[in-house]
Amino acid sequence: MRKVRPEELPALLEQGVRVVDVRPPDRRQTPLPFPAEWIPMERIQKGEHGLPKAPLLLVCEKGLLSQVAALYLEAEGYEVMSLEGGLLALTGGK
Repeated sequence: MRKVRPEELPALLEQGVRVVDVRPPDRRQTPLPFPAEWIPMERIQKGEHGLPKAPLLLVCEKGLLSQVAALYLEAEGYEVMSLEGGLLALTGGK
């Protein structure tokens, strides 16, 4: 799993990387500053996500949950990345 630094995000978005938000429902009040598909961690753990075998960038609040989800997807043969520091790193912790 590759960790993506926040400053790398614009280039990845421009390249059309598919972004997956793995936050639980109660953590999704903060809107994302980019388009993303919401697939909660529980569905990824169960293999019930239906994601295509394309490069994926996983995001969550602090970057920890997305790393765990990335490990599950890597075990299924996916090419996955995780946003280092999560969404808080994009907003400076706000």
